[in-house]
Amino acid sequence: MNILVTLDSNYVYPLCVMLRSLAETNRNGSFDIYVAHSSLTDSDFSRISNALSGVQARVHSITVGDGFFEDAPKLARTSKETYYRLLIGEILPREVHRILYIDPDTVINKSLDEFYNLDLGGNILAGGTHVYGIHRKINIARLKLKKTSCYVNAGVMLIDLDKWRQTVTSKKIFDFISENQKKLVLADQDVINVLFEDKMLAVDERIYNLDEKTYCYYSLKPFAKDRISLDWVRKNTVIIHFNGKHKPWREKKYRGRLGEYFEKYKNI
Repeated sequence: MNILVTLDSNYVYPLCVMLRSLAETNRNGSFDIYVAHSSLTDSDFSRISNALSGVQARVHSITVGDGFFEDAPKLARTSKETYYRLLIGEILPREVHRILYIDPDTVINKSLDEFYNLDLGGNILAGGTHVYGIHRKINIARLKLKKTSCYVNAGVMLIDLDKWRQTVTSKKIFDFISENQKKLVLADQDVINVLFEDKMLAVDERIYNLDEKTYCYYSLKPFAKDRISLDWVRKNTVIIHFNGKHKPWREKKYRGRLGEYFEKYKNI
């Protein structure tokens, strides 16, 4: 199984927790972990490798030139490293045909096998959304997407790399960013949703990309058949995502309901 992460040194610790959770919940797996970065050290990679003890895994360092995406629009909680996932068609080995991109601020709660082997049905990528109601309509309007577009959260994506390479090049991506900087409110996530609008498969975000806002949204559903609980998460959710302002590794009293999963895997 091929997994890609992109990060700077500030996210080495949460990445190590994510990899510990991966090793714990996917003990029989075999992994190639591709780490795209511009400045991680040998010490950082030693920590990353140690986090994978107990599982068959190889860690590959993918160093990206420090000048890439320096001028791209960034959010308060993103860095230029976030954009590196846009270069996957060129920075990853040609023999890599499918890859699962996962943000480092996640934990893996169950086996990834079913998701990784998902039939993409000719699509380039699969992901879950984190926007609903009026927020979904706003995103569609500002990016001029089709009303049927799902607008995926780019923190977890299963990607057909062969189709990605056939569709975009780094030049096309750079040109798009240069021409649309003012409307890229959500940085590279907007880029992905525009460039691949017609080639994205929506998956259940409750299972494959559950963040605190999504948990809150579904836990308050008026009908029981649609509602989820912490017990439902324990039994069903594969990937939990600690995106947003608040992080369980930065706060003594984490405000979210899903913090127990970070606590569970940080001490393994």
